[in-house]
This record gives sequence, structure tokens and C-alpha cells, in this order.
Amino acid sequence: MKRLFFSLAACLTVIVWTVAGAAAQVPVYNLENEVVQRFMAKGPYAGFGSDDSYFADNAVFPQKYAQDKPATIVIDWKGKAGKTYTVTVTEEGAAGEPVIRKKVQGTSYEIKNLIPQRRYAYKVRKGRKTVASGVFRTTGQVRMIAIENSCNARDIGGWTGLDGRKIRYGWLYRTGSIDGAYAGLCSDNCGGSRCTSPVHAEAQSQIGDPAMHTLSEESLDELAQIGIAADLDLRGMTDEGRWGNQCLSHSRSLGVTKIPGADFCQIMTDEALHNPLKDAAVVRDVAWIIQELKKGRPVAFHCRSGADRTGAVAMIIEALLGVSAGDIARDYELTSLSSEGKGQTRSAKSALTSSYGFFARGFTTLDVPETDPARRLQKQSYYYLSSYFEDERISPADLDWFIDFMLEPAA
Repeated sequence: MKRLFFSLAACLTVIVWTVAGAAAQVPVYNLENEVVQRFMAKGPYAGFGSDDSYFADNAVFPQKYAQDKPATIVIDWKGKAGKTYTVTVTEEGAAGEPVIRKKVQGTSYEIKNLIPQRRYAYKVRKGRKTVASGVFRTTGQVRMIAIENSCNARDIGGWTGLDGRKIRYGWLYRTGSIDGAYAGLCSDNCGGSRCTSPVHAEAQSQIGDPAMHTLSEESLDELAQIGIAADLDLRGMTDEGRWGNQCLSHSRSLGVTKIPGADFCQIMTDEALHNPLKDAAVVRDVAWIIQELKKGRPVAFHCRSGADRTGAVAMIIEALLGVSAGDIARDYELTSLSSEGKGQTRSAKSALTSSYGFFARGFTTLDVPETDPARRLQKQSYYYLSSYFEDERISPADLDWFIDFMLEPAA
């Protein structure tokens, strides 16, 4: 008997699938954990400034925090605990290498970080002998990502954009910190979080907890497996943020030996969040992301918690791709599930009126010739990125390429 186990947040549900003998129906597994499923079922908000906050309702969502990991699938097989097996998982219909190839000691393996709405095949081998195999399909929309020592990580794919086209999975990831120290500030090796120099006072507030966020070898393997090849760190001093002195040859978190050719950049967005109509850092963020995508490199962008600075970049990108204000607010509020334990609810209203006020004072205030609310937000984002900052603007050709690249073909 070959068994396939499916777990929600904490292995709450176990399904046994027998494939020996008669053909069995291909099982379908929702990759959203139980809390995310309930949240998504409640539907979109009216907009950014909605007074609703689904996660603020503790009666509906009593288990709110530390729910930022996906549901997982566990396969097991008959074998010996001390032996080594090779597990491969392949997306059916996709060319290239398997999405997972892992050496495993034991008789089970937890599959995570798959893409919703796909069909996968798996095999377990001992040498040349196949000891287990099977196929399954995945469903759900929100693709949360499990990275050890990180939090609040998710793919922005799956949301509906312009003309009903879905954002592609596997290219843009918003996360909490994926590195425990701010690379570039403590150049005198002052000791990271123990730094007491006044010049690094602000740096300390950006570092976070190195013990929590520094990536292990396993985490680096996970990032490589997912395919992330470029890292945009949004933490920084308020007088920094130009590509010239902030981009490095590789990321401290991705590691040049783990992901050869991986790129890394730090572009500050703090000042842009406070003064969105005076500082173009967010425009530079998006320009760098487009640059990396054109090289074929999936990008992760993050600040410390993946909330406001990360949220601002995610919001302007989602608006550019035609996602509705209500759905952008839902993506923002998913940060409420973060396992960082800040105890904050990122509501639809706080997406507009947070302490940074990026949207309240930013591109949503721009006057564009569009009366259709569904199109107005998209045109405001397009204008902000391509025309508002004369010296920093992104060319319309690059924005048009990005929109077409990031949206799946029309059905």
C-alpha cells in the first residue's frame, strides 16, 4: 500500500489513498491552510479604506497569528528508517528538472511550497528501484511559502488582474526578513544587534532578531528549490537607497555558493513611505524588480516584517496589474497571520491609513483621466511609475512588458 497524507496547519487531517490494484481517482489538495481558506471564503473588501477587518473578529478567527505557512502534503512508503531514498516531485506538463529532488533518510517526506492549480507526480526511489509513486492535484489561491527562520512569506500570484487575467505564480514573492542582519550598515563589524554606535542607531531598528531570521542551510536549499534568484531588501537608512552603492553581486541571504548568479539589492523605501509624492524609492524598487524579471530571475522583496514597506511595493505592483482595491486590501491583511508574533491586525483600513500613509498621501491621490473605478487605480499606478517622477520614471515599454509577462493569457 502506498499512502499519501495531507496536512492542514498542523496535520489536522489525514487522507489515505490506496493505489494498488484498481485505478484510483487523482486526489486534490488545497494548499491554503484552514485559516486562510476561511478568510478567502469571506470575499473581498469594498476597498482600501473599508472598516471591515476579518481577522479582528476573534470569534471567527481565534487562531489568527502564526498561520502564515501553507498546508503540506506528506508521502510515506514501505522501507527501512536508516536507509536513504531519493524523492522527486515533477509538475506534469512542465519541461525541465523536477521541482523537488531530495535525499531522504527514513520512510516519509513532507512536500511543501508547491503551486496551486497544478498537477504533480512524485516518485520515491532506492537506487534504481521505485518504491512509491503517485499523482495529485493542488488547489486554492493563496500560495504561502514555508521558509525556516522567516515569516509572512507568500507568492503574489493567483490574484485576478486586468481583463480577468490571473497573476502568474512563481515570479514575485513578498516576505518578512530572510536575513538576520542589515548588509551594508555595520561595515565595521560592530556586532550586529549589539551595535551601540550612534551612527548605527537606526540600523538596529531594522536588524530584527538574527537568531530568528538568519537562514539555515536547509532554508537556503528551500529558496533555491523555490527558484528565488534575486533579493530586494527594503530596509535602510533614510538617506540611502540608490542602486549605485546598495546593489551587491549576491545576497547574503541567498548565498552565492547556493544560488550561483543570484542578484541582490537594497533600495530604501522608508522615506518614500512617509513622503510618497516627494521620494521615488518605490519607483526604483519596481524598476529593479522589472530588471531582474527580464533576466529570468524570480524576485523576493522584503523588509523586516513584510508589512508596510513590503506592503507598499506589493500594493503598487498589484494595482499596476489591475487587482481590485478590495483584493489588494485582502492581500495586505494576510500579514495579520505572521508568525513573527507582533500581535497586529493589518486591516483593510490600515492599508490606507497606516502610520506611513503611503496610499492616503501617495499615488491614489493622483488625477488621471479615468472614471471606471476598476481601471482608475491601475492607471494611477501606471502614471506614478512612468510619469510622476521625471528623473526616475520607468519607461511605458517596460511597464507594458511587465504587465503582459506577469498576467496569464486570457482564458
